Amino acid sequence: MQFSLVPFAASVNVGPTHDQDSWMDQDGISPIQHEDFDWTKMTAANDPDRYAEKLNGVWYKRGTGWGDTEDQPLTRFSLYADITVESGREEVPNTKQYICDTYNKKGNCSSGHWTTLEYIYTTSRYASRQGCVEARPHPYNNDDTTPDTATPATLFVPMFAPDEAGTLWLDFNRDGANDVIYLNYGYGNNWWADWPYTDSPTASQRQSDMRKYFLVKPYGSKSAASGDGPNSSCTTNPITPLKDVTQLAQKEEIDNAIDAMAPNGNTNVPEGLAWGWRTVSSNEPFTAGRPNTERGNDKVVIVLTDGANTYSAASDSGYANNRSTYAAYGYTGLTYPGSGSVTRLFMNTSTDIGKTTYTGANYTAALDEQMQTLCGNAKKSNVLVMTVALDLSTTDAGGKKALDALKACSSDSRFRKDPTDPTKPAKLFWNATGATLSDNFREIANELSNLRIVG
Repeated sequence: MQFSLVPFAASVNVGPTHDQDSWMDQDGISPIQHEDFDWTKMTAANDPDRYAEKLNGVWYKRGTGWGDTEDQPLTRFSLYADITVESGREEVPNTKQYICDTYNKKGNCSSGHWTTLEYIYTTSRYASRQGCVEARPHPYNNDDTTPDTATPATLFVPMFAPDEAGTLWLDFNRDGANDVIYLNYGYGNNWWADWPYTDSPTASQRQSDMRKYFLVKPYGSKSAASGDGPNSSCTTNPITPLKDVTQLAQKEEIDNAIDAMAPNGNTNVPEGLAWGWRTVSSNEPFTAGRPNTERGNDKVVIVLTDGANTYSAASDSGYANNRSTYAAYGYTGLTYPGSGSVTRLFMNTSTDIGKTTYTGANYTAALDEQMQTLCGNAKKSNVLVMTVALDLSTTDAGGKKALDALKACSSDSRFRKDPTDPTKPAKLFWNATGATLSDNFREIANELSNLRIVG
């Protein structure tokens, strides 16, 4: 018997060790790869040594200023590699000198000044990618389609939370004087400087102008708040792929991964469920599962959550128009190419979902619908879905809605009957509390044991 573990919050962390895998968008061809970025300001006219050029839908690095990465694609991977900070400095010996400004009649120095020390600055990478990926666009967000460069939308794109409007540091040349005026737009993920050489840029331009990421963060400049940066919304530990729990060492890997889990951020149940399905599948991204067509092999996904689906809204229509915090579906204020006015989160949802309603309640409703589509697809692919709600109240409207959604998502038992209606199979759903969770998982274990007999 094999188990995997997929922690999820606002997104899912597949792990940074997959950066070079073919199922990741290596060349920036996915339709969502550049949706937050404006490369058009990086022209040869502005900087002939380092500029961006779009060719056949792909943005490339052009000019000798890129060094040995010249002519390589511009991607989110390359951004993580290229954003640098002055992380240290070393004093240049004998550069602090006394300069005499005035002499007396005898030739003695009556007044003078010391020159400023000179330093050699060392730079380092600002941040390493932690491993989270965005949800694929419809219909691939809700299925197990094998990623293929022939269909760019099937590829997985690394998360890169943009630096939001508002300059983090104001002194760009280390002379102690501010070069720009600070403007506060109230955004929560302001971790870099806005491009300082444009007159009166809008909040949207401040966020999307890609030239800013190639400024080197000066030594000693203000640091971003804890949790802010390109990995914002990547708050979970990586997936633990399938392990044979009959082997002690592999079982301990699963146990340790469970012990290391901690709640942090919003809840995106469909992304957790989608990646649970992908870990038991035999096709990429994770290929350890037995062949999907193999008879007598049960693939089971157990979803455990203590909350309803959430995606945080933002009231910023007068600024960058993000309309949400950045998470697995990006910003909800952005529309998907070719979809008209629809953002990715709202694609393939019913008329109950307001396609221009940017509220937390509407985002929850959209995620609930995405979850039901995903559950249906998984069950059609012979994946058994078990759902467990933890400490959700039936008397709370939001809690009851989440409970109903989880129950609807679950598969039917193959051998137990519904205690309230023996003519129907029981649903593989448990409404658990902290006190009952151990017993509930014993029931799940019994269900799994019977699967092996019935299958």
